[in-house]
Amino acid sequence: MGLRILRGAGLAALLVVVLALPACSSTPAGSETAAQLVPALQAAAAAATSVHVAGSLTQGTRATTIDVSISGDSVVGYLGANGTHYYVLSLNGNSFVKLNAAFLRLENAPASLCAQICGKYVQLSTSGTMQITELLSMQQIVREVFNNQNMSAAASSGCIFSPATLNGQSVLQCRHGGATLAVAAHGTPYLVYWSGPHGQHLAFSEWNAVVLPPAPPASQVVSLSSLS
Repeated sequence: MGLRILRGAGLAALLVVVLALPACSSTPAGSETAAQLVPALQAAAAAATSVHVAGSLTQGTRATTIDVSISGDSVVGYLGANGTHYYVLSLNGNSFVKLNAAFLRLENAPASLCAQICGKYVQLSTSGTMQITELLSMQQIVREVFNNQNMSAAASSGCIFSPATLNGQSVLQCRHGGATLAVAAHGTPYLVYWSGPHGQHLAFSEWNAVVLPPAPPASQVVSLSSLS
């Protein structure tokens, strides 16, 4: 059993689009060029150990939502697609999904089981765990989004990051063609926000400050055979 909901999420691919924003025409006071800011952004991401990511992505007719905390290879939070969502814990190579009616339908399990087991957890197979960690891990984000090729393209774009306020936080922000990229204005220049031209958006927070919950106790874990 795997989390089919994750396939095609395209987090890295969609982020890369806005990291190569076209050039702006001037540099207002307090602003930084992409050539100045992007190398520091890359270094900050490469050194980070954890982050919280929340938002939505769209590929074709598929809408994917995420609200997850990531620390190394561990991922905890909500993943959703096309109106359904699931709470996932992937901790140190062991992954669990909190059972709900939508997950029972996904696994073709009797709906009547929900009264007995919804709210408890089922442990995923090794392949299900790999689907999560291959798409959502600190290593994967850094490897696909903040690698040298992508960052070199972004640094040479000429985009200007100007001072702005986003949800009460001071940021340096670049906007062009319906896309936005915002970076923390003070301290380490972590990525704060990204939005694409078609309604996609992701907010980044808790860089290096994520605290993950423990795995569910054995009394709250249901065996796969009980779903048949």
